[in-house]
Amino acid sequence: MENQFKIYGYHITTDPTFQNEKFGITPELEKQFEQLFFEAQNKNNKKIIDKLTELIIRYPQVPHLKNYLSVAYNVREKHEKAVEVNNWILSEHPDYLFALINKANLCIENGEPDQVPEILGEAMEIKALYPDRDLFHLAEITTYLKTAIRYYSAIENLELAENKLEILKKIAPDHDDTEQAEKFLFALRLKTAAARFEEENKQRITPVTNNPVIISKNTTAPKFENPEIHMLYNYGLNIPKEILKEIIALPRPSLIKDLETIIDDAVNRYDYFIKLGWKEDTHTFVLHAIFILKEINAIESLPKIFSFFKYDHEFLEFWIGDHITETIWQCFYSLGINNPGTLKEYLMQPGIYTYCKTSISVALCQMILHCPEKREEILAVYSDVFDFFSKASIEDNVIDSDFLGLTIGDTIDCKLNELLPIIKVLFDKKYVSLGINGNYIKVEKEFHNFKTRDYKKVLYNIFELYENVLYSWAGYNEEKNNTLNTVPQQAVTVKIGRNDPCPCGSGKKYKKCCLNKMPKI
Repeated sequence: MENQFKIYGYHITTDPTFQNEKFGITPELEKQFEQLFFEAQNKNNKKIIDKLTELIIRYPQVPHLKNYLSVAYNVREKHEKAVEVNNWILSEHPDYLFALINKANLCIENGEPDQVPEILGEAMEIKALYPDRDLFHLAEITTYLKTAIRYYSAIENLELAENKLEILKKIAPDHDDTEQAEKFLFALRLKTAAARFEEENKQRITPVTNNPVIISKNTTAPKFENPEIHMLYNYGLNIPKEILKEIIALPRPSLIKDLETIIDDAVNRYDYFIKLGWKEDTHTFVLHAIFILKEINAIESLPKIFSFFKYDHEFLEFWIGDHITETIWQCFYSLGINNPGTLKEYLMQPGIYTYCKTSISVALCQMILHCPEKREEILAVYSDVFDFFSKASIEDNVIDSDFLGLTIGDTIDCKLNELLPIIKVLFDKKYVSLGINGNYIKVEKEFHNFKTRDYKKVLYNIFELYENVLYSWAGYNEEKNNTLNTVPQQAVTVKIGRNDPCPCGSGKKYKKCCLNKMPKI
């Protein structure tokens, strides 16, 4: 027999005639099936019920005709007659799959899903329901799996429903049954994600920021040794290259001093700038300062930068926004590449905002991916950090479950398998958020997943970095803001934060879920 294939242990055919002999279906009758099916589904066809009744009298051994009659009644909203016909099928053809499927779906619709295993088998497996059969039609497989998924969704067993859906997608990825089956899971996924998120919130451990900004009424701008520095207060990331180059070329000692003064100004006049209302052109100066310090490799300014990133979430959100997770890691990479130990000490300080620390972890991970010779050195840093957290208590105000979850994800990306024992300790202590990479078993599996994927990020100089943001981030006007125009601007879509919950309902962070599945532009 042609048109056969095997997948997931199923021997499947797409030949619609493979059971004709069993049911006594003549070639003449078989040719009518497709037309009969469409006529049964056309509620405006007033002759199909009589037509099917006549055929059933001629071919009483063929359950397909009775099934079409049941469909015809159902489409015409004569549901009692449809059920009556389906029961008739089962009385004469008790093993006819589609009648069993109809009965199972009726139980689910009536709020009686507990009766489904009695109909479709306790194992919810078509091969167990028909142990004497080796070959199944594709429609039998897809319909059975779709109903099993609907059943598991009705009893709120998302794991088994997802398992069946995975099989169905492998067998028939573009089939209507596959699309319909996934729709059965939407509500349960949302409900499960909400419950998981609520439970994770209860278990989440977050340090308390112990370095709030002291509100000052100061409104006086600082004095700079280089008057050119004032230009940084007049431009956003669309600052002309010539101005940036001029500032970068200033004498290094006085430039560093001025840039550190800018960082202090963001703290001292925080209240003043809040009241002004945030604007790209007037409120980007602190980002300019940090990125220029990176550009001139001002390693000596790391303490000043660290002091800025010790403040609370509200302060950092105002000044840094999405840069905290998207670009700041490049500064820590450049300034810490030759001495990663300086970054380690910051990670172990109390009361630090989660995503300040994760930006450093991203930098450490990228150091390994860009400079494999540094693997052992960075491994030692991660090992010390995880060991420190494993010995800390909640009272120490350093435990941060989201930071540990995201950082463990970074160590997976750069395959630091040696860290698994200490990572297990962190999981055993319940110090790690489960909504990021899953539980320890899943993390261990990911470490041993040998699929090759390049997690290396692009390292930019300041000009490339600004261009990348202007061309790829939402909120930047193509015509007015792009004065660094050297390449055509890409289309911009609505931006989901990397650390927001994934919109698919998985319960994971967007960064660790669908972000990496999105097509590259």
